Formats: sequence, C-alpha cells, structure tokens
Amino acid sequence: MTDNKKKGGRPRLSKTEKKKFKLPPVRLGMLDYVTVKNRSKKAGLTMTEYQRQMLLNGQVVERVSAEQMELYRQLAGMGNNINQLAHQANKYGYYKNAEMYHENAMQVSNLINQILHDGKDNKRA
Repeated sequence: MTDNKKKGGRPRLSKTEKKKFKLPPVRLGMLDYVTVKNRSKKAGLTMTEYQRQMLLNGQVVERVSAEQMELYRQLAGMGNNINQLAHQANKYGYYKNAEMYHENAMQVSNLINQILHDGKDNKRA
C-alpha cells in the first residue's frame, strides 16, 4: 500500500524566510539594560524586536499612540469638512462661507500644532 496521506500543518518556509541565524548574546551593565528596556517599552516593541530594528536600521520609529491616532482622526474629519465647504463655495460662492473657512483653518492649524508637539497643549506667546 502506498502512502497517499496529505501531510498536515502549514507549508514549509523558504530558506530566506526562516529566522534561524542567531547573533551572539549582548551583555549589558544594569544601567544600559534598563535604558534599552525603557526605550523598547516606550516604542511599544519587545526588546528583541527593538534590538533587531536598531541593528538593521540604526533607529526605531515609535508606534502611534492612542492620543496621536485620535488627533489624526480629528484632522481627517476636518479635512472632510473643508472639502464640503469647498464644494459649497464652488456652488454658491466664497463670500457666504468665508467665516467657516477661517474657523476650520484655525482648527486645522491648532490640531497640526498638537500633533507636532506630541499632543501637548503648548500655546505660543
């Protein structure tokens, strides 16, 4: 009798997809270890992924925080409002919506400043 059974499990990874190569372990003093651990936590990554990104890229880009994501959503909503105002301006004329344009422009400007300053409400004097 021949073995015509299908093998279970997932398909094999190609040699380039396998993560089978290891680097020697890194030895750190307590202060350096805590620094790396805090930086990886701040970036929202595991220590292994943080180290991998630092080795390959020389930098780690932090994940977007929930507060920043909310600011991006607000900015997208304001962009939709501006687009609707532009349609109205093309249809009825700019003079009727001028005040709404200026108000929306100020809101967008304030929101962009919040994003650039990490969501902190820094008002310029």
